[in-house]
Amino acid sequence: MIKVLIVDDSASVRTLFAEMFKREDDFEVVGCAEDGYSALRMVRDLKPDVVSMDVNLPDCDGFSITRMIMEENPVPIVVVSAVYSATDAEIGFRLIDTGALTFHKKPALNSGYFEEQMQEIITSVRLMSEVRVVRRKRRFRNAADQNRPQPLEGNFLPAPSSGKDKVVCIGASTGGPQAIKQILMSIPHEFTAPILVVQHMSEGFTEGMVNWLKRYTGHDVRRAAHGDLLESGTIYFAPEGSHMEVSAERKIVLTDSASVNESRPSVSVLFNSAAQNLGRSAVGVLLTGMGRDGADGLLAIRRKGGYTIAQDEETSIVFGMPGEAVKIGAAISILPIEKIGDYLNRIFLGLPEET
Repeated sequence: MIKVLIVDDSASVRTLFAEMFKREDDFEVVGCAEDGYSALRMVRDLKPDVVSMDVNLPDCDGFSITRMIMEENPVPIVVVSAVYSATDAEIGFRLIDTGALTFHKKPALNSGYFEEQMQEIITSVRLMSEVRVVRRKRRFRNAADQNRPQPLEGNFLPAPSSGKDKVVCIGASTGGPQAIKQILMSIPHEFTAPILVVQHMSEGFTEGMVNWLKRYTGHDVRRAAHGDLLESGTIYFAPEGSHMEVSAERKIVLTDSASVNESRPSVSVLFNSAAQNLGRSAVGVLLTGMGRDGADGLLAIRRKGGYTIAQDEETSIVFGMPGEAVKIGAAISILPIEKIGDYLNRIFLGLPEET
């Protein structure tokens, strides 16, 4: 049984969430906390496997409580909170910096999608309960060092074509925000290849993620718009509800066609367009996430002569998407997340030798 602790200041939400989790055969609701310090005490005393955490608590903000839990009694934390604006969404991403694993928009009973959205939360909580978390300690880094790539072992061959014509395409789902942030923090501002990103996430979070990454990485991060001509050093995020493709003219194409791999935007749609229209200039990176979206597209990039990277199992929160890519031989390199940014910089300068 998965022991879950529900933290929310609303009694009705606590009751509703408890009933929804109790319907599942593999969950046991060990407690419900109405404020932050009760949550801190219950985590210590009840030792849950996972915590469902609201951001807005009456006695202490979610940042402080999440940080204290991760410093004292680390446990997987899934943030479930109302999102009314980009600022609200950005709070969810800031919670990731304090130790939360992922987050979801709190479903509205009158939305017509309550059952579907609640099931997504339950599935996420189930998956996150299996993640191994470690005690957090405060770490201070020199801001000037945050974008400096670390040395990488391995032999590199000269690129057959200029690295400056490369376009990087990144796909991610569960655990993706942390992974993408780490990559962007590790590539220098001199890295001028455009980067296109498809990140599966709950509705209402894309603009908050863009703002969060822009603030913490210093890179030019923006939501993609139909017809955008790719600019050097710019990171483009697919907007919610639209597939993102790249054309042979290096323009962004947004479409509202049917979901692919149960996703819109779909990583596979982006990767397949990059394979078809960019060929050897495409670099595909498939990061942590559940399902198989992106695996076939990564293989298409490799078959067209592009370079492909999959995040390794040890550093993936969920090894679904990259794992599927590895199974079908789509990845040239399988790397821990801390190495991927440096690899991208090396590819920009000269392609690594395939092993």
